[in-house]
Amino acid sequence: MLADAALDFVYPPRCLLCDDDTLPGSNATRGHVSFCGDCHAKLRPATTNACCRCGAPLGPYSPSGEGCTLCIRERFAFDQVIRLGLYRDELRAACLMAKSPTGALMGRALASELVTAQREALTAQTFDAVVPVPEHWLKRLARPQYAAETIARELSRRLKVHLATGILAKQRWTPKQAHSSPAERRIQQHGAFGTLKRTNLHGQTLLVVDDILTTGATAHEAARTLKRAGAKRVVVAVIAVSPP
Repeated sequence: MLADAALDFVYPPRCLLCDDDTLPGSNATRGHVSFCGDCHAKLRPATTNACCRCGAPLGPYSPSGEGCTLCIRERFAFDQVIRLGLYRDELRAACLMAKSPTGALMGRALASELVTAQREALTAQTFDAVVPVPEHWLKRLARPQYAAETIARELSRRLKVHLATGILAKQRWTPKQAHSSPAERRIQQHGAFGTLKRTNLHGQTLLVVDDILTTGATAHEAARTLKRAGAKRVVVAVIAVSPP
């Protein structure tokens, strides 16, 4: 304990988001630097009603389990979205940092925030495996640290659920979607995923993990592929949902 205290005095833990010395009451622990109290509060806003199907924010009296006006006409293959917050302000900055080549610590910290904030939703059902949304192998060569997989690994560890990185594969290269319309994203992602031969997911409930959900095109295609391989239920866990 004295050695840890001395190390903290010489090299004080710093907030991953604002780089300030972590304040008393933050969630920084030995070996896992996280966020200062101010950033922690900003990353986890006050609980609001969210659509259970797509994660979009809802009014206080809107039903959350039947789909909202944004997704009621969408034929999503996934059954539920569990998210930390909306892709804006501090959470947007944190997600972008997690995407960087050196963003592994940020990815793990955001996954921990998700588990803490949504523990009830994540433990209300039994998952057979945690499945990260994969990237094409050519992109992985240029960017070994991939946010979705980093987040999935931490969720697997925290939830004590098997991590299945070999079930789903990105079999076709797709362009960046940041500037693509919803219709273009659906076309780009159609048929982009596949499962390994003889993969049998019959009756399984899977937690598919990505960092951000915008239109749902990627998550839909991943879930559709897994259900074709026999999965019964696919729940999507993301750090942030892009606000409408």
